[in-house]
Amino acid sequence: MWYLFEKVCYSKKLFFVPVILLLFMIMPKASADVTYAESVDHYYVMNRGDVGITIDANFDDWATAENILVMGEGTWEELGGTWDGADDLTANMQIVYDANNLYFAIQVQDSEYVAEGGGFWENDGPQMAIDSSAGVIPAGWPNATTHLYNFSIKDGWNKETGPFLGDAEIAMRRDDATKMNLFEFRMPVEIIAAAGTQLVPDMEIAFAIIINDSDLNAKGQAGWVGWGSHTIVYGKNPEEMRTLVLTDDTMGLASAVEPISKLTTAWGAIKK
Repeated sequence: MWYLFEKVCYSKKLFFVPVILLLFMIMPKASADVTYAESVDHYYVMNRGDVGITIDANFDDWATAENILVMGEGTWEELGGTWDGADDLTANMQIVYDANNLYFAIQVQDSEYVAEGGGFWENDGPQMAIDSSAGVIPAGWPNATTHLYNFSIKDGWNKETGPFLGDAEIAMRRDDATKMNLFEFRMPVEIIAAAGTQLVPDMEIAFAIIINDSDLNAKGQAGWVGWGSHTIVYGKNPEEMRTLVLTDDTMGLASAVEPISKLTTAWGAIKK
């Protein structure tokens, strides 16, 4: 596995990579379908088609991925902290797939990056549950099919529970100039299903995510935004998972727009 913090690791050999945030390329295309997480139970996942995706947390490959899931005020739950507006904590997520991988782009507007807790869940960052058995998830936790992963810009990533069947390619970084936490993943199918499984249109995958918030005046897991959040918090409840639906729509067929238009339109819609 490898992570991008301001370095990239390949088999324990380090190469320095300049951290240059191409902000104008971060946000998706202007005609993107922006959906608020509190209003939906399904997210429709496009096939990446012929578009190559480089895992670098720059997101310039995502211009024609059309579906954005926004997690903000409508999904905020507090655990000692407060939500003080869209700049305090708002996340948008996009997912695409090919036969062997799921790809995630998660961009989090967070006014403070705080990672002083002892556990992954006590720091700013995502926790993700995923289960390829979708509508027939075994009861109880842990079970034999649901995987839970934790991500931290400071500490990397790990599995909290579930059979770990594969590796992943993951880039994560903080951009202080824009106050954004940036996450990009390529997760092979072996991480969520038996080896040899192929991802195909109409397949459904159970999924949940939270973005934890830790602030300087409320350190630790002070609250979160998310989708299917109670899968992960207030106990572990796989029955609360939402559904990813793989489609035959292909991201490479849409027409891209100028990056500055993408930025203005997407954040304008998110902050309504």
